[in-house]
Parts: sequence; structure tokens; C-alpha cells
Amino acid sequence: MLKKPTFVLICDAILLNLCFIAVFSIRFYHGVPQRNLNAYLNSTIYITIIFIVICYIQGLYDFDETDDTISIFFKVFSSVGLCIVGVMALTFFIREFAFPRTVILLSYLLMLLLFSLWRIFVHLRFLRGLPVRRTVIYGRPERFDHIEKYMNSETQQYKPTATIPEENESELNRILKQKEADCVLITDGVANAQDRAFDLFLKYPDVILLLMPKLSHIVTGAKHHIVLGDIPLISLSHKTIIGRLFLMKRLMDFTISALVLVILSPLLVVLVIAVKATSPGPVFYTQPRVGCNGRIFNIIKFRTMIKDAEKRTGPMLSTENDPRVTSIGDFMRRYKLDELPQLINVLKGEMSLVGPRPERPVFVEQFERTHPGYSERKKVLPGITGHAQVNGDYESDPSIKLMYDLLYIYNYSPLLDLAIMYQTVQFILRFNL
Repeated sequence: MLKKPTFVLICDAILLNLCFIAVFSIRFYHGVPQRNLNAYLNSTIYITIIFIVICYIQGLYDFDETDDTISIFFKVFSSVGLCIVGVMALTFFIREFAFPRTVILLSYLLMLLLFSLWRIFVHLRFLRGLPVRRTVIYGRPERFDHIEKYMNSETQQYKPTATIPEENESELNRILKQKEADCVLITDGVANAQDRAFDLFLKYPDVILLLMPKLSHIVTGAKHHIVLGDIPLISLSHKTIIGRLFLMKRLMDFTISALVLVILSPLLVVLVIAVKATSPGPVFYTQPRVGCNGRIFNIIKFRTMIKDAEKRTGPMLSTENDPRVTSIGDFMRRYKLDELPQLINVLKGEMSLVGPRPERPVFVEQFERTHPGYSERKKVLPGITGHAQVNGDYESDPSIKLMYDLLYIYNYSPLLDLAIMYQTVQFILRFNL
């Protein structure tokens, strides 16, 4: 049996071509000229592929329960618009694919109408198929009746199973440990509500967390809003860089890394010679680091320190004006040239161009004990550069770096990657020229 995304994709392809056929029939009601018919037949496979790829990039195959009908419409609106732009590009560059302008215009209008109705229908069917979430309402007792009323009357998605006052947090933990609930709704007025929600977020990753926001949350742009009756809620998302976003990121990583290695190959040869000529020891330095899902890999860098730099001291973080750093190593560190071999790690799929910096296992164990949420970094590939690197300093406290890393992970977009790459180049040039 076909999986739902595959079935919807096939239906999208059929509906797309039915729209064009219907428009040709309306435009040429006496019979479609052979030239126009050939143009459509020769281009239909290209147009279908373009449209499916655009829908995938726009997230129309994600089936995100936090979407509403308005967001679905705008995803369709942008997908159809970009598809029509693709058709116009085909007609410009490949003359045999020329479509009449009236066909393009009418196709756009018909596709926008039918795909909006079809995709909203698909989304509503998807929501109806979701399991009922056994929900614990936690917080101010005076809010309980109001919330339960909407849960029982306006939604079948959340079923209230318990109401727990703020002071009885131990009962909440007992219920979640015994898996007697799938969702927790934290009301407003709870002391340190954000900290408590974050603690539950880390302890129970399979539990959905809904938080009644304060005005400050809304003003500062808290994401993942949903509405229950007249109650606005924030959903704490466990989604990171997965699915289409991971595929797009991986494609961008591989393409850019390969191009940079080819373009900078003469510089890399010079650096190899310089490292070898200025100090004894290997050219490259490899070291175990913690990657995605806790997998250990060997990071590759140009050696910037004397040979066996940690033989006497043991594992320790580098400091400013570190006496172990060689003269050519200091130059490479200043311009981040020692990081260039990590492009090989990117090509191998062990790292990304942008992401949290990978740390050594001994430091990861230490930081996970002292910094709640540090393990969240292991949900994504580590990066050569990152949000923390362009906004903080090398000596910044790990808690500050962690905030930047989590901000990146849970607000990811390909445009954010491009912005951080640009900021990285700016950062290097600004502090060294």
C-alpha cells in the first residue's frame, strides 16, 4: 500500500496535468493545434518534476499538524507561482515548449483554485487521522474549566485526562514517567513556566508541550503558535533539521565544499608545504570529536601546534596566545585556514558547513553534566562555522554558545545557513584586515 506522501504526490502530478489539459480545451475549444499539443506533450515531464520539487521544498509533503488552512494556502500560492515561473522559463529558453500566454494565465488561476481546495482537504484529513492526545493541564486551577471546555467541545485532538495544580509537580512527573499522558498544557501564571517547560522538554522528548504565552513571548516572536478555542498556545517543537531541510542542507554542503576545495587547491598546496617546512611533525592533525547522534569521528585540521602538544598537559582547551601554537599555525588560526581540511569531513557526511562546533568527548561529557540541553546539539551535524562562532568569541562561556546553537537548530532554514556563511567571511575580514 502506498504511503500517504507518495499517494498525495501522485495525485498532485495528475491534478497538475489535468489543469493544463482543461485549460487547453477551454482555450482551443475547436481543437488544440498540433504545435501547441506537441509543446505540452514535450514539456509535461519537465513541468511535473519542477512542480513536485517546488512543493517538496515548500514543505507540502511534511504534513505538519501546526499548519492551518491559511499557511497551507500560502504554501500552495507560492508553489503554483514558482511553477508558472518555471514554465515561462522553459518557453523562453526552449522555443519548442512555447505556450500561449492565455494558457499560462488560465493555468495559474485554475491550479491555484484546485490545488488550494485539494491540499486543504488533504490537510484536514491528515488532522482527523491523528491520534487523540491524552493531555494533562498543569498550572492555575482557575484556568482548568475554561481549557477543558474547549478541549471537550471544539477539538478531538486533545483529551483532558488530569488537571494538576502548580504546586503538585511530583504528580505531573509521575504521570509522564508512567506514560499516562502524551501532552502537557502549561497555563499562564506558572512561576518560571519557561524553565519548567524546558525541563520537561528534555526529560520527556516524546511528550507534546503546549504553553500559554505571556505577552513577552508573543512580542519576542515565539514560534509554533496554535489556537485552542480562544486560547493562544505555543508548541515546543522537537523538530530539528530533518526531512526536506536535511536533504537541502546536505546538497548545499556537498556542492559548496567540492567547489571550494577545487578553487582553493593551490592555496591548500602552499599551506601543506608551509606546515611541513616550519615545524617537525605531520601536516594534518586529527582528533576524535562527537558528531550527530553522539557518533565519534575524526576531525581533520592543519596542524597549528607543536608535535605532541598535549603529551604533558593532557586534554585542554586552547587559550589566547597559547605558547604551543607555531608561527604558521598562528597565521592560519587568525584567518581560519586551519579549518579548511574539514571540508573533507563535510564531503564524507560527518560535518556540515554550518552547525554547532564539534567538541571532544571528554568536554561533551563535562558540559552535558553542567549545562541542561547540551545534548540537543547532537541532533544535528556539527559545523565548520556556526551561529555561536559569528556572534560570540572563542572564549565565550559554553552556556552562551549553547543558546546560539539551540537558536540555530530550532529556527533552521537554508537562508540562515547562507547568512552565517556570509557573516563568517565578514568576521574573518573585519578582525584581520
